[in-house]
Amino acid sequence: LVGPRHPLASARRLSPADLSGHRIRIPGIRPGTEWAAYYDQLATAFDLRIDAVGPNFGAEALNDAIAESTDLMTLIGDGDRYVWPTGHDLRRIPVQNPTPLYPHTLLYRTGNPHPTLKALRRHLHRQCPEPPAETWTPDWTYPPTRRTQQDLC
Repeated sequence: LVGPRHPLASARRLSPADLSGHRIRIPGIRPGTEWAAYYDQLATAFDLRIDAVGPNFGAEALNDAIAESTDLMTLIGDGDRYVWPTGHDLRRIPVQNPTPLYPHTLLYRTGNPHPTLKALRRHLHRQCPEPPAETWTPDWTYPPTRRTQQDLC
């Protein structure tokens, strides 16, 4: 997500390598968390500048800062529903080849007979989109050679 005056604002799609050298604001990353480990590996893998300084004042404050900036961007999920004032003229640009994916895991006991758990698992599998052909996840998820839709869903 970039503002209208950002150097990448006219791009139709970007690769993670295209983001190298640009300041990517991800507010609220706390050291020692899974989020911090994810962004540390993402930054290392693609030589990115993740700016996590300061508190998270919410999406509205971040969108305001991005709209006014010529060098600030952030990363948001493909399915995230962000709304900003039309005057901000923000640009949502897909990052692909590879597409960074944040892994989510549902842990449960296999012997748990609760009917809602079965319904939840079926729902999550039905809702999981087909992953892009080329993806990136941190090395602590699963071996890169096994990244199938089943692994990603």
